[in-house]
Amino acid sequence: MTEDAPVRLPAAARRAGILDAAELEFARHGLAGGRLDAIAERAGISHPRVVQMFGSKKKLFLEVVDIAYGKIETAFERAEPTLTALGDAYVRLLRRESTVGMVVLQGYAAAGDDDVRQAVRRRHLDLMKSIARLTGADPLQVRTFFATGLIQTVTGALELPERRVDTAWSAWLLQLVDPPR
Repeated sequence: MTEDAPVRLPAAARRAGILDAAELEFARHGLAGGRLDAIAERAGISHPRVVQMFGSKKKLFLEVVDIAYGKIETAFERAEPTLTALGDAYVRLLRRESTVGMVVLQGYAAAGDDDVRQAVRRRHLDLMKSIARLTGADPLQVRTFFATGLIQTVTGALELPERRVDTAWSAWLLQLVDPPR
């Protein structure tokens, strides 16, 4: 074996590389604007290999959206079971991984496609149920929590971190529907 021979990565590592590249591409360009050849180039593999592994651009997009929601769920599961703590965990996640919020927004933007709408709706509703389960929040509290989270997501997407992304403002809003006991 020569030193010039490329090292073949295990399938799981190739798959993770593609998903990382796809997360960045879809966060920036969405389903319609995201390009499989750009994802393949960033992942260091061929375009046909991406299609072979994921089937289609839409299937890859849906997997990336699912992963983004999974990251949010994980952040919530690890937080103290209060709306304020979940909100803080979400803000920390957005600051650490800005693509998560962008991918969620791109999922909403692509909801004109029936398959995307169904998948995003399912994850959105599941997340709402998780919030209620974790915190005991009622429907109004969950709705207010989501509204606050959307503001946080948009603020991050627009790179306005000083504008209403502070935890004091979010905590104030959440206390309107979840006063301290």
